[in-house]
Amino acid sequence: MRRALLVPLVLLLTACSPSRAGTATPAPTVTHHATSPSATAATAATTTAALRWSAGQRLPRPVSEVGVTALGTAIHVVGGYINGHPNSTTHLVLDTRTGRWHTAAPLPRALDHVGTVALAGKVWAIGGYGAVSGGTSGVYAWDPASDRWSAKASLPNRRSAGVAVVLNGKIHYVGGKSAGVDVAEHDVYDPATNRWTTAAPMPTARDHAAGAVVGGRLYVAAGRPNDLNLLQSYEPSTDRWTTLPPLPLGRSAVAGAAFRGRFVVLGGENSSESSIDTEVDAYDPATRRWGRLPDLPAPRQGIGAAVVGDALYLPGGGPTAGGSLQSDALLILR
Repeated sequence: MRRALLVPLVLLLTACSPSRAGTATPAPTVTHHATSPSATAATAATTTAALRWSAGQRLPRPVSEVGVTALGTAIHVVGGYINGHPNSTTHLVLDTRTGRWHTAAPLPRALDHVGTVALAGKVWAIGGYGAVSGGTSGVYAWDPASDRWSAKASLPNRRSAGVAVVLNGKIHYVGGKSAGVDVAEHDVYDPATNRWTTAAPMPTARDHAAGAVVGGRLYVAAGRPNDLNLLQSYEPSTDRWTTLPPLPLGRSAVAGAAFRGRFVVLGGENSSESSIDTEVDAYDPATRRWGRLPDLPAPRQGIGAAVVGDALYLPGGGPTAGGSLQSDALLILR
């Protein structure tokens, strides 16, 4: 990745040889990193043992450091690196019913590490790195009816590589980098008023982390500086954060998703950008334990993930550490 110096939500790119992800990978038995009650372990094995990775139709172009979200049955891939270069106006859309890609209206400005969510029938792009050093504060919403982006109220501060999620009908944007410094800021956007307010900051400032909402709580894990393994959750009713059992493998430039009742952290790289990961870890809020899902068929970092129905989609990403290479592979876990 550039910018260490140097999301996503959303991230960056020795060099492991990129693999062609055309073959499904047999799923290992789910194992917990700590002993759990036998009944819970049996349930976990039943619900996840049959999971397999497969390859979907390749993206129209290789990308990494992207924002990824699902709007209805469509997966949107926004911004990112192209051909080893940062800042793009990419907007690719996968129709999961047909398995085919098409392009939609490009971002109003070229970005990467942009937070991306779906809310109120629109796709939202929050912050990100652009042509101006230190990140951007811009917020844009894409309307599928008109295929147009419109500018919304800007972030209070320029931010990039933060976690963007939807919680209780509002956008929560936490952490990231601001003017080259890791922050713990927690900003909340209400689409009904087009205003940002602040909520309790994360206990740990970080960027390039994974985040998702499971059971009405926001979970954030991994990230940098260093190779963070911290898992922290936010309860909106009390405006408080809680520290939970750590992620088994600390890393950054990961993807996060809510999948089958669990908070899932996928792929990533180490903070020195010398190695890249295939691990897929899943946190079960009911047992407060981490388990393993099938590893990625090929290592990826600088990624985002989205879920439609019973399938998790992981488009593109960096097949090596840093930002020099991008992938056009679509990996699907179901």
